Amino acid sequence: MPTYSIDVIPPQATVLANHSVTEAELRHSPQDYFSGSDVVWVTLCGALVLQMVPAISMFYSGATDRSSTLTLLRLPVITAAFCTVQWYLWGYVLTFSPQPDPMTWTWYGGHTESMVLYQALVRPVGISGFGPGPNIPELLYAFYQGNFAAFTPALICGGVIKKFKVGRFLIFILLWSLLVYYPVARWTWLPGGYSDQHGVMDFAGGTAVHITSGTAVGAVVLFHEMERHGWGIFKRIWEVVWQPNDDVELNAEILRGQDMEMSDMEAGPESRDGPAPPPPAPLPPNGNVAAVNNRGRPVPPNLRRASIPPPAAARNPARAGPVLASDAPHSLNNLVLGTMLLWIGWLGFNGGSALGGNMRAVSACAATHVAASSGACVMLVLFWILKWSGRRWPEAFGRGGSRVAVVHFCDGAVVGLVAITPAAGYVPVWSAGCIGAISAVSIFALKNTVLQDLMRQDPLFVFLLHTGGGFIGMFLTGCFARQYVVGFDGYSKILERSVAERVRWQVTDAFMGFGFTLAMTLAILVVMKLVLRPFTKTGRLLSDNELDELEAELEYRERRDQ
Repeated sequence: MPTYSIDVIPPQATVLANHSVTEAELRHSPQDYFSGSDVVWVTLCGALVLQMVPAISMFYSGATDRSSTLTLLRLPVITAAFCTVQWYLWGYVLTFSPQPDPMTWTWYGGHTESMVLYQALVRPVGISGFGPGPNIPELLYAFYQGNFAAFTPALICGGVIKKFKVGRFLIFILLWSLLVYYPVARWTWLPGGYSDQHGVMDFAGGTAVHITSGTAVGAVVLFHEMERHGWGIFKRIWEVVWQPNDDVELNAEILRGQDMEMSDMEAGPESRDGPAPPPPAPLPPNGNVAAVNNRGRPVPPNLRRASIPPPAAARNPARAGPVLASDAPHSLNNLVLGTMLLWIGWLGFNGGSALGGNMRAVSACAATHVAASSGACVMLVLFWILKWSGRRWPEAFGRGGSRVAVVHFCDGAVVGLVAITPAAGYVPVWSAGCIGAISAVSIFALKNTVLQDLMRQDPLFVFLLHTGGGFIGMFLTGCFARQYVVGFDGYSKILERSVAERVRWQVTDAFMGFGFTLAMTLAILVVMKLVLRPFTKTGRLLSDNELDELEAELEYRERRDQ
């Protein structure tokens, strides 16, 4: 039976520090070897991370339009449950079981005795893995990291709405977790992994959580556009990014995939309007039966029911295609409440990554709160400035922003939280305000310039908020990291190197995560398309309009059955 070296012994214990102990002794008297305060703190933080799943459901369902709110309210929770089951079966083993040679990094672990968490009980785990230093029981570590593995795929749900059926999305997300998240989490957090060997600082998942989830959304959007337009989508991106047109609506139509002839594009928006859309089907004489769905098409008689009005979109049959970023949020109440629940949960997300109730955890929590507050306030002020400028100089600034002010406040808070994630346990609290402000300014500038049109198929800006915020956070971690903050836990150290060297490795790790995620996600989508083709009537994925039809029909059925 293996023995373990216990460096830090609780004050009330009857044994001494630097003690070798067997697993049988750990099981018999765990209170003698583990600090109760550390166990309680990490357990509480794990619960806060899990609470972020319904929080992101509320955030997404409030930020989207009415036709997608029910799907986004339930899909993240379903996704988290499926990913938790996979983590329990083999995810933890593949991600965190130690490698045979500590100096040779492997993509996956292979200690099968911990499958279904069978032997993952009381072995001591800490910042340095199974080595010396403050430790918590392995089962608690598996629980805490399992909630990360459930929350990260849930983030992707906001960027794939109307691009997948639920069943196919669950197949995709389980494959994505297996082939993308587990290897990246392993190289990020496993002691002796790639990041540890090169001194990369990623406290709570700048690369492993946010860059991977955001890049996955970008890959899905790119694949979906290639499905619709082939390689011509890159020409469309070129036209918007490098050959900008003063007609903002034209740029939007280019990326929404409107089939327009070049002569129509050159003629201006007046010639592109075309004939007016056909009027909706008329209601029956009594006016109380929903005779059309939200696309303005007749509802089968067996689905009609008196006293249920038709969906709101039925009164606007011209609305087609994907939801736009400028669409008003469905529920500001859900949006704000979801943001605040995320804000609270993020304290466990970052604070628990210290793996103990110590001063480093306190510093991480304080930095998280300051960064979120800074990001929210800065982005809201920027929106006010842009709105005021639009009123004063409309020819230069247009309308000055079309979204509701509180949406920018919530986006700023999320950006600040994302950017502080890799930095929370490495940077002093005074720098957290700078990180939140810099990330808010950068993301606001991108969101209101080129990416406003470039990511029309990502209406909730999941790619921009998480991939952009993750890159900024990784970069700024290298700029602001301090040894005295890292040493607050009484044990950890960072490599002695220049700021430029730290930044170089931080950015390298971020680009590695981005490139690996993009390539693997596209590969998963291509394989799914080839495998699922024989099982579809049309031999292709459903288009936006077809998925919109299906979503509206399901929504109508739910409202009818209430």
